Amino acid sequence: MTGLINWFKTIFILEITGEIALKLVPSKYKEFIAFVMKLILVTAIVIPLLNIRNADISGITESIKNGFGTYSKENDNVSQSIYNSADNRIAEKVITSDIGSAAGEYGLEVVSVKCSFTSDMTAVDSIYVYVKGSGNGDIEGLLKYIAGRCGLSAEQVNIREVNGSG
Repeated sequence: MTGLINWFKTIFILEITGEIALKLVPSKYKEFIAFVMKLILVTAIVIPLLNIRNADISGITESIKNGFGTYSKENDNVSQSIYNSADNRIAEKVITSDIGSAAGEYGLEVVSVKCSFTSDMTAVDSIYVYVKGSGNGDIEGLLKYIAGRCGLSAEQVNIREVNGSG
């Protein structure tokens, strides 16, 4: 981001310098000065664009490239680890995968997971989980797990058991 700001500053300074030069030189040199300043300005704009690989955007491109591949079980809070994207389908997929793998430990099988997100996509607003259980499943344990994992209160997590046919 700093590189982009510096790029705009450079263009702005060159533009101001060119205008000052045009005001200070005699009228017979104005065309020449204007032509040279346009060449310099175009060069200042094009060179960084041609050299985009070395620009200071590696953090952004790396997070886009990796997407949610860097998500891991070691993260304490799912909400903080998945919101690098405005695509709620991807975030919901990550949450579904996490809940699905944890549900087995509680004697439950996940049928579906629906998530709602805050308007700015910075946190999960609520989660609705539909599970199948064998009668001895620990729904309360799964609810506490999901609430803790996603940084939600128990009221924001709704788990419903569906019959055997789904």
